[in-house]
Amino acid sequence: MKQIALVRGITLALALGVAGQALAEDTPVRINQAFQSLLYLPLYVAQEQGFFKQQGVAVKISTGGGGAQSWAAVIGGSADFSIQDPVFVPKSHENGGGGVVVAGVQNGPTVFIFGKDATPLQNNLKFLSGKRVVTSPQPDTTWAFMSYLIKQQQLKDVKLVHVAIGNETPAVMADRADYALAVEPQTSVAEKQNGLHVVYSFSANQDWFPFAFSSLTTTQDYISKNPKAAQGVVTAFEQASRFIYKNVDRSVEIASKYFPNVPKDIVRSAVQREIEAKGYPENVLISKKAWDNNMNISLYAKNIKAYPSDATSYENNVNTALATKAKEVVDAEK
Repeated sequence: MKQIALVRGITLALALGVAGQALAEDTPVRINQAFQSLLYLPLYVAQEQGFFKQQGVAVKISTGGGGAQSWAAVIGGSADFSIQDPVFVPKSHENGGGGVVVAGVQNGPTVFIFGKDATPLQNNLKFLSGKRVVTSPQPDTTWAFMSYLIKQQQLKDVKLVHVAIGNETPAVMADRADYALAVEPQTSVAEKQNGLHVVYSFSANQDWFPFAFSSLTTTQDYISKNPKAAQGVVTAFEQASRFIYKNVDRSVEIASKYFPNVPKDIVRSAVQREIEAKGYPENVLISKKAWDNNMNISLYAKNIKAYPSDATSYENNVNTALATKAKEVVDAEK
């Protein structure tokens, strides 16, 4: 009887050990995204392809409704990570708070200019002189991009027409403006459903690329308390970003699942344009140049007080260790 009891005890201990290991490999993680956006496709691919699961984390995705709300969810403790413009981290530092940027989600300034005139503007920006261009209101992204481009290229007599996000194409179609700035899928909708022409890509301007456009952010406290989960999340993003470039058809299927009301040909066009613009990171490590480009625009838009500074520096805001390790792990899987 003692021998049977001993065997049962060993069996129970092994079972509990396996269960405990399974639980440890399935750590709950909460990620809050600013919006449901094609810019965040690596998040959806990591979820649908099981990369989070493979890395031992069970991710729950929620939506904040804006960058400020998503970052506030992390600071307030209702989310472990957020995805939005990374500028909220240095802004937090400037105000005495914390935060850290751990991975790129959108590594290019994937904003495009489209209009009725098909004349390419990529190497001909002077053509914009005297034209009307739709942007969102100050200090939103497209306003900041266009205003900074006008200053950078010394363009003359360009009139900005401000409309709410989503109303860019109607403004051009109604002849309220000659051109408009937008991201995807609005750009592909304008092209495929309204017959407008995409004539300029900010990502194709080498002065602007790379650009820390959307990033995965958290706190150092979370990383310190949950090192394996933090590494697992970043590694899953590395896997997902590489997957998109190698498996376009499957990535389009996943994108269509998250955007069921957008025609699949529009989704495909949008994803393909993002890939061509190298919007999705080929490696989730945010470079110093990508950080510099974001901070320069953020300073221009007065979203931060100073750059460079201790509060806004690359070294004090970007955790490179997790993304570096993620690259090593995924490289080893080849």
